Amino acid sequence: MAVILLSALTLALAVFALTQRRLLWGVIGVGAHSLALAGVYLFLAAPDVALTQAAVGFGLVTFIYLLALRRTGKLTVVAAETPPLLHQDGEHVAGLEWEILSRLGRQLHRDVEVLWVTRAEIPRLLRAGEADVGAGGYLPRTDDGVVLSRPLIPTRIVAVRCGPGPCGAVAGDRCQDCLPASSVTYEDHRELASALRSGEIGEAVADLLHVRQWVLSGEVQPSETKDGGEAAFRFAVAPGEEDVRQALDALLAELERSGELARLIARYIG
Repeated sequence: MAVILLSALTLALAVFALTQRRLLWGVIGVGAHSLALAGVYLFLAAPDVALTQAAVGFGLVTFIYLLALRRTGKLTVVAAETPPLLHQDGEHVAGLEWEILSRLGRQLHRDVEVLWVTRAEIPRLLRAGEADVGAGGYLPRTDDGVVLSRPLIPTRIVAVRCGPGPCGAVAGDRCQDCLPASSVTYEDHRELASALRSGEIGEAVADLLHVRQWVLSGEVQPSETKDGGEAAFRFAVAPGEEDVRQALDALLAELERSGELARLIARYIG
């Protein structure tokens, strides 16, 4: 009876290891499978084979897999392109958040891979386990369902009016929560600024960083501005990635304590 139960457990663990999206959980499944298989050999009166399976299959092989995973694993970041926080600069990624994410990757011994998506897609991809971190001027909403880092940069929500017409914001952004009924949403801040400039909408709600860029570049000349309250850019972390969240918070705390975070903010934002 014990052999049958252990054999069923071995099969279940094999299926578990093969169906995991996360390599770490797959490696854990492989290790547990080897240990259960050693139990099967033991109950089949083959203690020498069981000992070898436990030592090699569970001990050595699992250790090698974990070592390889630590050296070659990826830290997948999904982000909306947001200069000067995180943006594509030729063939490279640049910006204040990139400075932090690249340091985080080195600390975790993982290569950082940035996937550019819309703001509305970030929480979904994190909840689905298809990415580890969300970035790019992330202003959290209460229903995003993700884990948040400590605040990175304080900002404010600002409504800018340039003429008559409806109000707009970026879909999925916290600023969308400030919109009245029958408002318009756009995929990103470039589309939002373009709609405001062309008169498609008369008012836009955005964070102070984007509004500042619009005004300084001459894209938008508001006739009226309204303060919508305090906010803060953060990193979003996928549920279940507590080790990443802890490492990220520790890094941000250290950068703040050393004054490096203030210097990075002054360098990229001024």
